[in-house]
Amino acid sequence: MNILPSVSVYVDESGDLGFKSTSSKFFSIGYVFTINRHPFLEKKIVERTLKRINSKKNQKQKIPEFKFSNDSEKTRKKFLNVIKKMDIVVGAVCIRKDSVRADLKDDPDFLYRYLVVDSIITVLVQNYFQIQDHYNSVKFVIDRRLSKLSIIAFNKYCEDKTSFRTWEVSIHMDYHVTIAHENSQAVKMLQIADYIAGAIQQKFERGISIYYEIISDKIKHTREWDNNNEINW
Repeated sequence: MNILPSVSVYVDESGDLGFKSTSSKFFSIGYVFTINRHPFLEKKIVERTLKRINSKKNQKQKIPEFKFSNDSEKTRKKFLNVIKKMDIVVGAVCIRKDSVRADLKDDPDFLYRYLVVDSIITVLVQNYFQIQDHYNSVKFVIDRRLSKLSIIAFNKYCEDKTSFRTWEVSIHMDYHVTIAHENSQAVKMLQIADYIAGAIQQKFERGISIYYEIISDKIKHTREWDNNNEINW
């Protein structure tokens, strides 16, 4: 049985896209994906790990999901070491926000779409779409955070960007894009993306590298905006 080329990608971010004095200096995106298969195994691994961690806590301390910003240092290290052993592809995007053009600062929704979609779709099409196959597909899942109007704009931008990138590599390539905005508690792969983004943000925003160092060898694709050369993978 032939398996049609497909990629399932899951995306989350850390930091904010504000440009006030109180805003974060960096904004980080973590994404993970599997090729030609659904991540059923990874889902089970996340569930087992969460159950194991919660079994050692009292009722008030149990956590409903892995959330980097909420979890203890011990939990962070434990889950990152689990992620490190998974059969997944990991990518990261990080920007130093004072490197963002002035016109993009005025439109945070577009900036978010560009950072998430352009970076990731470019990697997927150029590296994982198979030109010789008659059909390629992307399942693009992000954490639910956008308004209804922003979701419509995000989905259209994602479809248009995929169309443009596939045209660049082969005008005859067929493709299909499925876009979902999901709750991270229900979609376990989003929890992995959250941890990737969180570890990166800790490194560049706070100068804390202990989490990033656990998964640094796992990160295959990187992109940065940084006029000050402070983002060193």
